[in-house]
Amino acid sequence: MFFTPETLAANSRMRGHWTELWANRNQFNSQQAMMVNAYRATMTPEQIACNAVAGLGRDFWADVDRQIIQLRDQEVGMEIVNDLMGIQTVLSVGKTAKLYNVVGDIADDVSVSLDGQAPYSFDHTDYGSDGDPIPVFSAGFGVNWRHAAGLQTVGIDLVLDSQEAKMRKFNKKIVAYTLDGSANVQVQNYPAQGLRNHRNTVKIDLGAGGAGINLTTATAAQIIAFFGTGAFGQTARTNKVVAYDVLWVSPEIWANLAQPYVVNGVISGNVLNAILPFAPVKQIKMTYALTGNEFLGYERRQDVVTPLVGMTTGTMPLPRPLPNTNYNFQILAAMGIQVKRDDDGLSGVVYGADLT
Repeated sequence: MFFTPETLAANSRMRGHWTELWANRNQFNSQQAMMVNAYRATMTPEQIACNAVAGLGRDFWADVDRQIIQLRDQEVGMEIVNDLMGIQTVLSVGKTAKLYNVVGDIADDVSVSLDGQAPYSFDHTDYGSDGDPIPVFSAGFGVNWRHAAGLQTVGIDLVLDSQEAKMRKFNKKIVAYTLDGSANVQVQNYPAQGLRNHRNTVKIDLGAGGAGINLTTATAAQIIAFFGTGAFGQTARTNKVVAYDVLWVSPEIWANLAQPYVVNGVISGNVLNAILPFAPVKQIKMTYALTGNEFLGYERRQDVVTPLVGMTTGTMPLPRPLPNTNYNFQILAAMGIQVKRDDDGLSGVVYGADLT
């Protein structure tokens, strides 16, 4: 989802996205140089000063790209997106949805005999399919051509300040989509759903009509029972999950888990450490993206859940047809989130909240 030396080294398709981004930037430089040369004889001294650069160089873009990475880690909830980046699926920008086959049923007549000649059928399985959209996220910002001063020192600062403000809103939308999708997006009858509301995410109702537990106030004994023999443990076993790699919890649940664990009047660590031996969870983390009686967990496996990246986040310039055209930039990314069920209808993603 983001260009870093590590992701570029590890993924050839992402290197393709990087090449596309730089092609766009180089095309801007070519167009900018032609525009300046075409109008130089008729430009005023002020226009010449504000178009002093024939193109935007590597140092400029290094500052722009570096800021994208810096801001990535500052948005609430982006820690969930970052945690899933190790199992992202990078695709061509032409992909508007990622489909996958679900193997159907087949006859269960398996013969056991000495001669191997007992009758059995030669049918084949049927296939179902499922999929998830990969929408484009886009945002823009600009710098007035007079303020840019040819994108010298002051102009570069103005670009970076404008990008910072817009990237905060852009990242907020990325997190919101990862968690809840978008009701306005649908491709081939496949709705855009997020981790919390995906049809393939297993839901645990913590309200009175379900498990009937408030993890923000529950006692240590109640919490241990919930994660062990209770609804959470039962859900994991039903879906054949040995252990969820990470369980994200709200700050309110986290505060309750941080309470001292008292045994026979003696403090023995905290509740969190006490429940881990009983819970099918490898790690529990806190996120401000969740609130109140709410948690989200998953197996960190690409066949269970994966971000679908059709275009890695990047900033690119728009052509300037005239010397007094503003310097405008676009932030673009194409991303979806895919939650799968296997051939037996089992899922490795779980979400708990008061659903009734």
